[in-house]
Amino acid sequence: MDGNNKLIKGVKDITLVAIMAGILFAQEQLLVFLPNFQLTAFLIILFSKKFGFFKTTLIIFIYVLLDNLYMGSFNVVFTPFVFLGWMLFPIFYCTILKKNDSPLILALTSIIFSFTYCWIYIIPNLIAFNIDPFAYLLSDIVFEIIFVVCNFILVLLLYKPCSKLLDNIYKENI
Repeated sequence: MDGNNKLIKGVKDITLVAIMAGILFAQEQLLVFLPNFQLTAFLIILFSKKFGFFKTTLIIFIYVLLDNLYMGSFNVVFTPFVFLGWMLFPIFYCTILKKNDSPLILALTSIIFSFTYCWIYIIPNLIAFNIDPFAYLLSDIVFEIIFVVCNFILVLLLYKPCSKLLDNIYKENI
C-alpha cells in the first residue's frame, strides 16, 4: 500500500476514505459507554502510516463532521480544536515518523499526542467557559490517563496485525 499518494485518484480512493471515516465514527459510537476508551487514535495512526497525509486528513475531516453533527456538539469554538487535536497525529506520523513502523516507537509517541489531544481542549474551554486550566487538568487527569494507556496498548498490540491486514486487503483489491 502506498501511503505516499497525496491525492485521491478515483472511486477506489473515495470509497476507502468514506469507509475508513465510517469505521472511525462507528467504533466511537459503539464504545461510547466506556469512558475515554476508543480506537480513534490508534486508527488515525494506522491510517496515517498506510494511506498518507492527504487521505487521512479527509478521513479525519469527515469523522469530525459526522461526530459533531451526530452528537449535537457542533460548535465554532470546540470543533476546530477537535479537528486540530486529531490532525496532530497525521502531521507527526506522516513526517517525522514516516519511515518508522516500529509498534513500540509508534506506541510511545502516541503517549505524547494523546496527552496533547486532551490538553488542546483547555483552550476552547477557557474561551467558552473561562475555566481555570489547572482545575480542568486536575478534574480530567484520570480520563486522560485512561485514554493514553489505552492508546499505547492498542498501538503496541494491534498496529502490526492491522497493518498487515490492510496491506493484504489492499493487494487483493488492486
